[in-house]
Amino acid sequence: MERAEIEINEQAQKRRMSRKPSPKKHTVSFLHAYCKACGLCADICPSGVLVLHDDPENKWGTTIKSSFIEYCIGCRRCEMQCPDFAIFVD
Repeated sequence: MERAEIEINEQAQKRRMSRKPSPKKHTVSFLHAYCKACGLCADICPSGVLVLHDDPENKWGTTIKSSFIEYCIGCRRCEMQCPDFAIFVD
């Protein structure tokens, strides 16, 4: 991963550490074929749920995943911020 991607993940971790898991469970779905791993969703997520990770099968080499879904508060900021409509929150 590039330096900017690592910084986005570190910032997400800091936000996650300042929160408790959400009492309500949410699901976050991705269309990886549309995701260009710009990092906008991970950057705007107030709970730090989304992280970028290396993905050799993605044409950009990186993709997004929700490793800490128990912290998702369902605000849908990631869904609204995504320029490629690749994220959906229940």
